[in-house]
Amino acid sequence: MIGHRGTPEDENTLRGLEDAANAGAAGVEFDVWWTQDGVPVLSHDPTVDRTTTGHGPVAEMTSAQVRALRTKRGEPVPTLDEALRFTVERRLTAMVELKPTPTPSQLRSLLSVIRATGAAPYVVVHSFNADAVKAVRRAAPELRTALTHQKTKISGAEAARYGTSLNVSRFLVTPDAVQDWHSAGLKVYTWTANWPPAWEKAKAAGVDAVLTDRVRPYKEWARTACGPATTAAP
Repeated sequence: MIGHRGTPEDENTLRGLEDAANAGAAGVEFDVWWTQDGVPVLSHDPTVDRTTTGHGPVAEMTSAQVRALRTKRGEPVPTLDEALRFTVERRLTAMVELKPTPTPSQLRSLLSVIRATGAAPYVVVHSFNADAVKAVRRAAPELRTALTHQKTKISGAEAARYGTSLNVSRFLVTPDAVQDWHSAGLKVYTWTANWPPAWEKAKAAGVDAVLTDRVRPYKEWARTACGPATTAAP
């Protein structure tokens, strides 16, 4: 089970990642944008308006300006380096979602951080943007990558073009679809499953892990519904 954006209360912050890990998540998912000076930082939105007390696009701010911000609960905006060092320390799966397609220099910075932190064994780089996933695969084929997909059906053969995993909307998860994706050699992650009916559906379909905003309730449900063997890290 993966903590979606860490936790909803402190999304894309080190506090949120830590809270998800402490609640029993085997991994965490978070979102990446690049600052004006080329530093990858955690943010779901293209602007800092919703999640911090600041205003403006991440891409138009320097890393120092972003680092000076605080979320509405008083947390700093982490760099990707900080987030990955935390996941390595805790041995967590790190699902790194690229929001834009990286430029060549941004791609180099992404790969430099992954390699410098020793996070490669833990990272799954994913994106809704197929071009972003393709760029990472071309530059670093040794990394685990995944297309994040919703709305329409996708075959295992098509999804496998983008990497070793598929991160798919829970509305597309069925036993037949998961069997097809597994037959293509893919691990299957599904998002965002927040309540027992969605967890039951994912379990019945045979997915490898769910992304959830409700880590602790999921763990409590899984102790009864799954048992310890199926709650391990993917």
